[in-house]
Amino acid sequence: MKSTLAALLASAITAFASLFVVMLQSRLRRRQRERADLRRAYILILSGALRLAHKVEALRQTKYWHSGLREVSNELLGGHRPLSPMVLHDWLARDMVTVENAWSEIWVSGDQDGIALANGLMTAFNGVLDAAMQSCGSEPFEASDEMIVASGRLGEARRQLALHARLVAKLGPRDVDLFTDREFGLAAR
Repeated sequence: MKSTLAALLASAITAFASLFVVMLQSRLRRRQRERADLRRAYILILSGALRLAHKVEALRQTKYWHSGLREVSNELLGGHRPLSPMVLHDWLARDMVTVENAWSEIWVSGDQDGIALANGLMTAFNGVLDAAMQSCGSEPFEASDEMIVASGRLGEARRQLALHARLVAKLGPRDVDLFTDREFGLAAR
């Protein structure tokens, strides 16, 4: 009888230990999935903001090189209709959806620093958009140009968010230099 009781007790302990291990593994897998989703959101917001900034710069360049909004519309949108705010919205919105989804994922799953940095990135992108829309299309590009200043702010916001994402995703040291003079294997001169 004692051996049967000892066997039942050992079986119960083994079952509880196995259940605990399964629950722990499940929790770890869920946390890894959540971390991967958050990492993906950081990547999407970083790449999406850059893609949108390129679109905005293309709009500004096209305004500069062509005489009117009709030509801008033909160049950018391939149509023969005038450039209206809704057409421009739809053109930008194709990429904005990805950025908005990533931004929302960061709001739901990110830490306080990640949320603040993602908000800062979107504020910097809006600065680029505003600078491009403010330009009349006839002035030359200068180093003090608001578009260049806004693009620099966007670059810095992207750098800060990328460094934070590296820290959160445990991808390596946070103190790397993302704006390096050693691009393409060339040493700085």
